[in-house]
Amino acid sequence: MTPYDSTDVAAFAERLFGWADRRGWAGPDPYDGLTGPLGRAAVHRVLRQVLLQSVKRSPLDLRPVLGIRPLRTATATGTAASACARLTDSPVWRERALRLGRRTAAEQLSGRYTGLWRYEFDVQTRWAYYPSRVPNLVATTFCADGCLDTGTLGDEAVCSLARALLEHLHNGEFFTYTPTSEVLVHNANLMGAALAARLSGTGTLPGGLADRLATAARDAVEVSLAGQRPDGSWPYGRGPGLDWVDGFHTGYVLLRLDQAGTRLGMDVRAPLERGADHYLRDLFEGPLPRYFAGGRPRRDPNNDATAVRMAAWAAERGLATPGFACAVLAAVVDRYPGLGPHRRGGLLGGNRALWESPRWSAAPLLDALSALHAVLRGGSQPSAPGGQPTAAAS
Repeated sequence: MTPYDSTDVAAFAERLFGWADRRGWAGPDPYDGLTGPLGRAAVHRVLRQVLLQSVKRSPLDLRPVLGIRPLRTATATGTAASACARLTDSPVWRERALRLGRRTAAEQLSGRYTGLWRYEFDVQTRWAYYPSRVPNLVATTFCADGCLDTGTLGDEAVCSLARALLEHLHNGEFFTYTPTSEVLVHNANLMGAALAARLSGTGTLPGGLADRLATAARDAVEVSLAGQRPDGSWPYGRGPGLDWVDGFHTGYVLLRLDQAGTRLGMDVRAPLERGADHYLRDLFEGPLPRYFAGGRPRRDPNNDATAVRMAAWAAERGLATPGFACAVLAAVVDRYPGLGPHRRGGLLGGNRALWESPRWSAAPLLDALSALHAVLRGGSQPSAPGGQPTAAAS
């Protein structure tokens, strides 16, 4: 197989962007099961979880039957805006970045939670329920980064974001997933730390607010560093039933820990290298991503896209080769809309709606492609797909 170069990756990005943009970045979402009439009638936790998971996992798309309409989420446009911002040497991509950034900024909340962002659907997980009117840290981080990367958030909006992040999504010890949650979720905590660290360095905030953000970020990083296991992994969260380790949440932890440490001047290289070693060793089978650590590969668009993103990150940090990142892309790209062969009845026999989700599929892969493009343009020529990662330095 011919190795990918930056031109190939840019072509993938162009095709993927075109597919999503023609649809207005609207489509199904893995967690949209509660947006239809039946979902609004489900008042019990178990009913909500059963309905949401049934819609998410069904090989047949139940959304038309259940009256679930396509959604455009600010998280998808924010993630895509960040991706486009890496490609703004091109005027075409610059226009796309600004357009998506402005669209995302327009969804910033007002009222009680002024400055934050939300999901456009109610969510019931095994550990929490949060309705669409309530902001959450994951949506806020992806949206804020998209706006900051594209310069589409004014000084007043940045200040509102900074104040709300501390007031509503920080409990004095770590950053919380939602305003009402007290559960430590490591990827969300480190997303909050990275965003707080970024905001503290903007130079547009009052000094006292910037200092509070930096202090909160440092403390949050220390909390999650204390949660790293001896094998280098992080559990999803702290508490009963939250001890699993999966690929895309591990990727989020590593990426945001790196960002927060760099912005705060904290030396986090050793835990990052242990975490990267675990990630590359236990969350891949060759170039194919595993969903759970040590398990068999299970295809999921967000997990696959995050694997490409993190392989590019590892190559940039000297923890893997660019050839491995290209191998991961080659192993996963065929199921994404506009990039691989379609078969009757779905994408390669999979859950078609899951792979056609802007938030869960197209936007994360566009982010990964733009990051890989930057690595390939700035680094050495990648080896042929199929290359293995290099182990993290001890």
